[in-house]
Amino acid sequence: MSESLTVTPVEGLGKLASTVTWANGCSNLPCQSYNASQVNGGFPWKERALIVLTLNYLENKGNGAPVVLLLFNGGPLNVTWADQNPSVSAIMECWFSAQSSGTALLHVLTNEGGTSSPAGRLPSTWPLLADDIPDFSNYSMSGRTYRYSNASALYPFGFGLSYTTFRYSDLVVPKTLTLGRDLDVTVTVTNTGSVPADEVTQIYIEWIQKSVATPRLQLVAVTRTTTAPGQGNTLHFTVPADYLAVYHDNRWILMQCTIRVYAGDQQPNQRSVGSNVVIADVQMT
Repeated sequence: MSESLTVTPVEGLGKLASTVTWANGCSNLPCQSYNASQVNGGFPWKERALIVLTLNYLENKGNGAPVVLLLFNGGPLNVTWADQNPSVSAIMECWFSAQSSGTALLHVLTNEGGTSSPAGRLPSTWPLLADDIPDFSNYSMSGRTYRYSNASALYPFGFGLSYTTFRYSDLVVPKTLTLGRDLDVTVTVTNTGSVPADEVTQIYIEWIQKSVATPRLQLVAVTRTTTAPGQGNTLHFTVPADYLAVYHDNRWILMQCTIRVYAGDQQPNQRSVGSNVVIADVQMT
């Protein structure tokens, strides 16, 4: 990485104001000590507290100004306090960004040129409570991932906001499907907002009236499309028959049941992202 080509977050976002201040906070890893004059609070270093983020200085040093919280991390964090705090206007997940992260952040946070609307989706579930996470030594899938957990999530797998909104309609699936056949899905997505943006359409299935245990939900298709304001796209998906099978008694089986199909930009029955999820049923015969 060339230092001459590096744009740090401070350098990139510094273009938004005439004066920029920043605090280092932790001077060592894993933040067992910190500069109390800069950070009013610390980073607890305990087994379950690894994901607990306590940046109280945002409130104490913000002087009532809106706060945009940027997260640079490799996995879920406990930011429930920030999500529920009215002084935090936005939360952006940056992961471990590359050398031009400052430029990218500036583009996304300002929607520079009207073409930088965020369209990322979380690849993992962010729990609402640390206690919702199964013990590390428990290797069962019960309570883990969106497929098996019934706990309320702060941000579910597949979650992500945009500067625009989308409407889903005209979900078409066959009323009946013979076991072993692929499932064809068609849905229309329309940009109902004022800016162009990518949309990540997600197709989930749920087994209804089932005879054996199944995952709670399962993602079976996903695609990304660029949509202009007022524009509608009709999307076609082919879900392989194997994706409709469940693992039971050490083998994969297809069973006669009802499969509920969900199409939208997130999981069904979750906090609103400004768009809707449409539903249709298929009878497996």
